[in-house]
Amino acid sequence: VMPPNKLCDADGAATESCACGLISKPQEQTCSNKRMKQRKELHIAPMLNYSTREFRQLLRILSRRAVVWTEMVVDETVHHAPNLDEHLGYDAEQHPIVCQIGGNSPELCGGATAVALGRYGYDEVNLNIDCPSERVSGRREFGAVLMKKAELAADIVREMQSSATTVAATDANASAEVSIKCRIGVDDLDDLEFAADFIRALRPVCRRFYLHARKCVLDGLMNARQNRSVPPLNYPRVYELCRLFPDCDFWINGGIRTLEEAKLIAYGSNNVALGNIEKEEGSNGEHLHHQQQHSVPCDLCNMPHGSCIEPPLLAPANLRGCMMGRAAMDDPCLFHDVDRYYYGEKANPCKNRRDVLEKYCTYLEQRHPRRCCSDGENYCSICADVYRTAESREDEASTLEWPASTNDVQESTGCKTTKKPEKGKPKIASPIIGRCLKPVQGMFNGIPSSRVFRRVCDKLGQNATIRNCGPGYILRKAMQSVPPDILDREF
Repeated sequence: VMPPNKLCDADGAATESCACGLISKPQEQTCSNKRMKQRKELHIAPMLNYSTREFRQLLRILSRRAVVWTEMVVDETVHHAPNLDEHLGYDAEQHPIVCQIGGNSPELCGGATAVALGRYGYDEVNLNIDCPSERVSGRREFGAVLMKKAELAADIVREMQSSATTVAATDANASAEVSIKCRIGVDDLDDLEFAADFIRALRPVCRRFYLHARKCVLDGLMNARQNRSVPPLNYPRVYELCRLFPDCDFWINGGIRTLEEAKLIAYGSNNVALGNIEKEEGSNGEHLHHQQQHSVPCDLCNMPHGSCIEPPLLAPANLRGCMMGRAAMDDPCLFHDVDRYYYGEKANPCKNRRDVLEKYCTYLEQRHPRRCCSDGENYCSICADVYRTAESREDEASTLEWPASTNDVQESTGCKTTKKPEKGKPKIASPIIGRCLKPVQGMFNGIPSSRVFRRVCDKLGQNATIRNCGPGYILRKAMQSVPPDILDREF
């Protein structure tokens, strides 16, 4: 297991964790040994092709406390991938972090759990019984379809728990947490009785459930986007499951768009209104009386498709927190206030967007170093405008204009192309640039500069001439398209 202040490179080598200024004492802030115990948690949901290492780092810059997740990693991938770090590698600052596994083989899922907890030191491993896509629940027969196969799901989790227990017994620093993320219904099996029977069948092997508070429709009748929006949300069913299973812990997912909504649901509207979030929640029945009129379809909530999103008056004691996903994609700066507002910290890590982006640039420059110049050189003729020192700028009589195209590079620098990397030094591939810039697309959501910033990111990201200057350089150039008063405006 990597020590808490280490990270795993793409080539598998252990290196010191990055100095992005995120955490002053990584040994004290990381949670590789055991999840930091909190009465309520806020999780960033796993999202396919989005919950990348870079995305998680951006969210960690915004919040030291929110729990981040990997995107789903298929059990077969863990067993057969030639470079596991590409799928399971993460940075030390990203604790607390959950690894989500997808699969239908008890043996393979158990093995994947051992790797995630033992070799990589994740704080928790989660089994995906939530994904309704045709490729996953249809052809591959795992994900949400396992809700119809409770016995198989129990066998899978039993093997995962066994692997986790074995790892914990041999490594005192390893976690033994295993959980399930599932829906509250599937196809026509959409009532409290079905959801309760499913949890009852899994309860002997698992006591941690992340509930997406809507059913899903399989067999390709709804695509992934429709399954996230068309079936109505049913928060009261989650509250009732909390009451039925007081010895299990639950987290609620689906439709939560703001921190205010998350806090109301996690703590109860009465406690939040009175400022009593430190007060112990009421019994698991006290939250029901004001919601007797709320049901699905719900006329009182006035939500699309009859969704019912009424927060509890007093949150169930075993409702351990909330999960938000799409909001982090659309508007990551929404999470700048997580530590103070949701967790009660005195201050947040960052004060403005410039602070966030500067730290993220530093991370990208360390994670994906420039390949445009020889060893010992700090910059090439293109990225000199950003990386040359202040002294060298004063000494130079002329300045370099920003090259928007290959022709502009030739005119402004006298070079036909950037300096090629030394033989044997890999170039920075286009997918890496895209993956690094994708998380910041919503950084200026709702601000007039948002469209310009996204357009510049896209333009520069596609410019093969500057790609080897690195994603950090490209982002720094894109930041120059944003007025300083917007970058420096406090959240």
